[in-house]
Amino acid sequence: MQEYTLSLALVDYLPVAFTALGLFYIVRMVAHVDAVQGRVAAVGAALTVAGGFAKATWKLIMALSGGATDVTWLDNSLFILMAPGYTLLAYSVWQTMRRVRGRTTWHRWLPPVAVIALVFAASVFLALTRPGSPAWERVLLSVMVLATVVTGVLLIVFSFRQRLPLPAWLFVLNLAGVFMLNGMARMPEQTIALQWIEQSINAVAWLAFAYAAARVYAHARATFGVDAGRAPQVATV
Repeated sequence: MQEYTLSLALVDYLPVAFTALGLFYIVRMVAHVDAVQGRVAAVGAALTVAGGFAKATWKLIMALSGGATDVTWLDNSLFILMAPGYTLLAYSVWQTMRRVRGRTTWHRWLPPVAVIALVFAASVFLALTRPGSPAWERVLLSVMVLATVVTGVLLIVFSFRQRLPLPAWLFVLNLAGVFMLNGMARMPEQTIALQWIEQSINAVAWLAFAYAAARVYAHARATFGVDAGRAPQVATV
């Protein structure tokens, strides 16, 4: 069983806080362009932060109990909540980019909700037909990772198009951190020292995300029109 120290568990709340701050600005940026799409992003951000908070709390309980108390549902909440959360975020950021460029946007809720419903249907089916298998978890985990990457790539493209190189490269740094952590998590020996390295990378990656998100929101507020009934004025194409 993987071990956690109390200090390691407490530090795990840092990236959660940085993620929450960054997503707060992303939601505000999306809502500034499209109020309804902003509500989609807000629900996605709430689910994402809740998933991260649940995982951090699971680690804290494990650390306090010396590994004796394993609240499984808190551990599983990471991808159960983040998979739909990031799906909603990815869709809302994509639609925001289309609106900024004067392109047609689609139904605010139907496409992402349909995808989420299909994913959870597949996950539940696997859980019922293959009990004891991690297949149901892998479906949600795969969607979570894919949606996270898509959201990051969209924000990078948006930042470069709006001639915001610093936020763009900070979003690149964040995405690089996500890939690094994904690879490190696959290592069989999860020593305390390795976990400290992972936690440090995670905190830096999401601090970069938070700062970049704040800069992008400030740019959107200064550049785009606030009338949700018309497309914003585009700074660049």
